[in-house]
Amino acid sequence: MKSILSESKFHDYSVNPYLGCEHGCTYCYARFMKRFSGHKEAWGEFIDIKANDPKLLKHEVERKRVGLVWVSGICGSLSTNRIKI
Repeated sequence: MKSILSESKFHDYSVNPYLGCEHGCTYCYARFMKRFSGHKEAWGEFIDIKANDPKLLKHEVERKRVGLVWVSGICGSLSTNRIKI
């Protein structure tokens, strides 16, 4: 992965520590992200961890302008999985 701080229409940046979720809610606005994942599983049946997040975030924070950050805009921020990176 090349970037962790993505430009956002809602705030200056967004950060998503992983792609996917474990819920698969039918009303989810982020379901469209499945087409970028390469997964055959349905939305809600996979989670891809962005393992290099801490190093990448440190690198980007040092180089980008200060701004508001939306965390977990397109991933399940209330995951019941406990993931160690």
